[in-house]
Amino acid sequence: MITASLSHFNRYVSLHPNFSKVEEFLKTFEFRTPGEKIYIDSDKLFVIQAIENGKCKEDALLEAHNKYIDIQVCLEGDETIGWRNRNECSDPESPFDESKDIIFYNDEPLNYVKIPAGSFAIFYPEDCHAPLIGKGSIKKIIFKVEVKVH
Repeated sequence: MITASLSHFNRYVSLHPNFSKVEEFLKTFEFRTPGEKIYIDSDKLFVIQAIENGKCKEDALLEAHNKYIDIQVCLEGDETIGWRNRNECSDPESPFDESKDIIFYNDEPLNYVKIPAGSFAIFYPEDCHAPLIGKGSIKKIIFKVEVKVH
């Protein structure tokens, strides 16, 4: 997991070939419709726009993905995200859903990180994360970056 201010995102573009496309997209992005997917590079790189009500820690399940890296960007509100190494999770809520590229775990996060507006967090497949912890409305975008590059 990586977390930092959006003003420092340029420091992380070398970590994946498509991170530079994320950086370019952020320069001109205007939030439109919650739930809408915007395809930047087909299913290799897309972004989901979201406005959700925050939830308490007990209601936020850890999740993980196999195919995608998540870059979660908080635009408004104060979000907290729980984290735990995927190798340490042993209580899946259900089997991995290949079609949605997600698995949920009942395990507890080991750490909680605040992601205030103007900040981001990067979660690789080995990072279980429990997003949307907070009070009130949280406006965010989630980039889905394919792990493998074709």
